[in-house]
Amino acid sequence: MEVIKIKSAKDIQSDLSNNFNQLTNETIAPGSVIDLYNTATSKVYEDLYLEIENNKTPHIWSNLEGEKLDDTGIWVNLPRKDGENDNNYKYRLQNWMLSAESSNTTAIQNALTNLQYASNVDYQPYTKGTGTGACYIIPKNYDINTINNALNEVHDIIKQVASPSLYIEYIIPTVRAVKLQIYMVTNNGDIEVIKTNLSNAIANYINSIPPNEYLEIGEINKIGINTNNVSYFNVISVLIDNLNVGDIRVLQTIDSKMLFDKIIWIEGDM
Repeated sequence: MEVIKIKSAKDIQSDLSNNFNQLTNETIAPGSVIDLYNTATSKVYEDLYLEIENNKTPHIWSNLEGEKLDDTGIWVNLPRKDGENDNNYKYRLQNWMLSAESSNTTAIQNALTNLQYASNVDYQPYTKGTGTGACYIIPKNYDINTINNALNEVHDIIKQVASPSLYIEYIIPTVRAVKLQIYMVTNNGDIEVIKTNLSNAIANYINSIPPNEYLEIGEINKIGINTNNVSYFNVISVLIDNLNVGDIRVLQTIDSKMLFDKIIWIEGDM
């Protein structure tokens, strides 16, 4: 999951200098015109990073005070009844938003079904406090067009059913490549056809595991042993992002997505 991280002017200037060096094989001399220009530019970019961060969640009221808190209350049609201090106003806003959040969550979950471009959407409320949430979107394919279409599809649906005061992040989970090492014995038939059919069936199983469910080694073994002309089938190891996983059950988290990569076949005789 990609997150924009705030960079200091010093870090930005270092990045500019390194990029200049990579492109030109030249080093920027301290105090030179280019160095001074990078210093000035870095400060502008630092201010821009801070502006993005400050405006990313402008209506998370718990961090607001005074007029900014007033603006949030007016936006949700809950202005501040005369003489009310910030703490009391925040408490009243919190109670209102907790009530609204329950309705939002139900409406969102009911609306996010039978989608064209997303195979699964998991909505999590309160990810950054009251009045916030996150949608973890698993596109049906991880090509750029399907990803963009899935993001737009989910965004448009939520916009129709959720309160405009709700701040939602839309997240495409990071892909985790799954490789399997499998020992298999066949008793008849075309071995390459058998491998292809098994690879397709196992890929469909792995790629369709929803969030908070498990990749089960036993389920993969069932697919193999129930295939025609396979007399012995056993998953020897599972590698996720090239790291060997010793567990027989692997949790599909909401912030990442396991996708089938390939099978390393070990053939034997019995």
